[in-house]
Amino acid sequence: MYKKLLPALLLAALTACGPAPQPPVEAAPAAAAEEPAAPAAAPAPAPVAEAPAPRPAPKPRPRPAPAPVAEAPPPAVQVCQDCGTITAVRDERVQGEATGLGALGGAAAGGVAGSQFGKKSGKVLATIGGAVLGGLAGREVEKRARGEWVHHVTVAMDAGGSQTVTVPRLEGLGVGSKVRVADGNLIPN
Repeated sequence: MYKKLLPALLLAALTACGPAPQPPVEAAPAAAAEEPAAPAAAPAPAPVAEAPAPRPAPKPRPRPAPAPVAEAPPPAVQVCQDCGTITAVRDERVQGEATGLGALGGAAAGGVAGSQFGKKSGKVLATIGGAVLGGLAGREVEKRARGEWVHHVTVAMDAGGSQTVTVPRLEGLGVGSKVRVADGNLIPN
């Protein structure tokens, strides 16, 4: 009895564990059972299914391009708030202050000149008129004589904007010179 059940059990065990079911092994016909007792042939081992062929290695996927790295901005340069470049120079003659000497001298000269005209009361009026006009003219002459040149310098500031500075002397500075503005004065840079 074990001989009949053994192939079926073996087949069931292999089928449960094995990769593919095998056709059942038929028992030998009864005529073969009557033959003299020959050693029983061991059932042929179930053919082992070949292992599936290894899959080819997957092709490597191309890596995405790295995101562009933003360049770091250059370090901030310290900008001098008082520095700039001279862009224009305009010269102007400024009248000086009158001290009164010009008026006195002009009045004296005008009085002498006015006394040369007219007779009696007309001479007096001409002298007074000459002195007044001479005083006014002498005052203006004194202002112009004491006047001086000043320079209106326009500076384009490095920090932006422009500034106009009035200075009495340029001291060798001109358009395109680098300067620093300090307290209304220009200092060469």
